[in-house]
Amino acid sequence: MDNSYHIPDIMEELFLAWVPGPEPGQWPEYLREDPVRGYGLFCFYQGLALGLRLSEVCRRD
Repeated sequence: MDNSYHIPDIMEELFLAWVPGPEPGQWPEYLREDPVRGYGLFCFYQGLALGLRLSEVCRRD
């Protein structure tokens, strides 16, 4: 079995805790008819924002 695409359980827990369910109102208007790309972009943005916040905290200490 190829485990290169296995997502650890902790990643799913973090995702479910950090990113809400799909809400088209959170996506750019041009992606509201494309839920996969709209939600994907929103999740990417949330992940990047979290990474930047974590980086900022790490640089302060």
